[in-house]
Amino acid sequence: MIAAEKFSDAYLKFTRALNQFEVREEDHTIRVPEKVIRCIWNDQLFCTPKLKTQDDQNLEIIYPGHWNFGKGPDFTSATIKVNDKVYEGDVELHVYATGWESHGHSQNPDFDNVILHVYMWQGRGKQPPKQSKKNNATFDFEIKDFLTKGILDLNDELDFENYPVLNQCNVGLCHEPLSRLSEEKLTQLLNAAGEARVLRKLDRFHDPIIIDGYEQTFYRGVAEALGYPNNKQPFQILADTLPLTMLRDLVPAKFKGEERALHYQALFFGASGLIDTKTWEEIPALRKLVKILASYKNSLPDSPLTKKDWCFRAIRPANYPYRRIAGLAYLIVLHEKKGLFANFIQAISTLKSKNASRKEIDKLLNFFCLDAADYWSQHYTPGGKTLADAQQLIGAARSREIIINIGLPIGLIFARAGKLGDLEERLNHIFQISKGASDNKLIRFMKHYIFGDQEQMLRQLSSEKQVQGLMQVYQDFCTQSQNNCLRCPFPDVVSKYFS
Repeated sequence: MIAAEKFSDAYLKFTRALNQFEVREEDHTIRVPEKVIRCIWNDQLFCTPKLKTQDDQNLEIIYPGHWNFGKGPDFTSATIKVNDKVYEGDVELHVYATGWESHGHSQNPDFDNVILHVYMWQGRGKQPPKQSKKNNATFDFEIKDFLTKGILDLNDELDFENYPVLNQCNVGLCHEPLSRLSEEKLTQLLNAAGEARVLRKLDRFHDPIIIDGYEQTFYRGVAEALGYPNNKQPFQILADTLPLTMLRDLVPAKFKGEERALHYQALFFGASGLIDTKTWEEIPALRKLVKILASYKNSLPDSPLTKKDWCFRAIRPANYPYRRIAGLAYLIVLHEKKGLFANFIQAISTLKSKNASRKEIDKLLNFFCLDAADYWSQHYTPGGKTLADAQQLIGAARSREIIINIGLPIGLIFARAGKLGDLEERLNHIFQISKGASDNKLIRFMKHYIFGDQEQMLRQLSSEKQVQGLMQVYQDFCTQSQNNCLRCPFPDVVSKYFS
């Protein structure tokens, strides 16, 4: 049995007391942090393999190296080829070339094995300084002219919560003091951070709710979650281009059920820029969508989206935007009578706050699951191979993620605005349900890096609240310290405030 309780801001108050560190969800500032350069290098986001060093030598990246979490260069054990000669060593990255000298690397023996100094700009129009590097084989590489997209676009699109890639060789300096905490104190820390993660999200939804209302804000949030992690922005644009009121006005009321969902699909695909008319007209099911879209050619709003705005790289085919767009269309139709948000709140309100059965809990967690006898339930791409078995357009794992990341914060705003304490307790109860807690590459990394994969500590991640709490600690401390433990106050914080 889980005791009903409201969300606490204890972690928020605690982190605000820690000088410059504040609870964060994402960094939306225009500045370009050094971690962007790290992410670009980690993923090798260069538009051509024909790279050049600053002294115009041919450069080939054979292996970018391991992301380093301790002192020393940013990447270790890299392999490059310069003018067909192979070099092995470390890579150091900066926003500006002058970072090498200003950070004192020339006199630091930890950087003696650097073979490549990578930076975005030379800095203030100056040539790279004459550096007294001890390794004569160090080359300079300015990356600004070789990027797949502009640096500000990459800064907006890179999802920092999916970095860095798991490195099995390291654990963070916070692991040791955390391992000394009692189970009670570790759980208390994780719960407080998990609740802070939800409370932090209230700010980003509060103003849109005032301007656009609950239903449109919720619809936009669900669309964003369907695009997570690599297609969040185009899904947001899609929801803004075709708001709920416009969709209802465009599609005649005579179209019901699946037929209405097809009309919404056609409008979404038309605004998305994903339709390749020649290919789609060769496929009967997609030809119908093209025909439906043609009937709206004079009323479809202009959209800035093109196929280039959508990402298919490093995404499981089941999560391709074609299928998610179809799922969104069916969701709207399914809940159109009362509203998607209204039905979600009703589902929460009918859940028993203490003694809900497993069947009731499963039904709620699967609120956004979507089965449909649709072309996209058996295909990942237009004209692609037909799947042996139909797949849900929105599965159980994504449904839970939508509830946690969108449903909880918007639902909490609604509960507090209406002084619905019972609803807030039910929302918190959902957050504490153990079944189906999130698990992805980043979480597995944190389990290793922060918890050292220790069974006793991993047992404390028994609910979504604790997993989200671990993610918030990572965001507040690891990310702000650019994954450099030597810059991070969290180990001292654990020892001072929680031991």
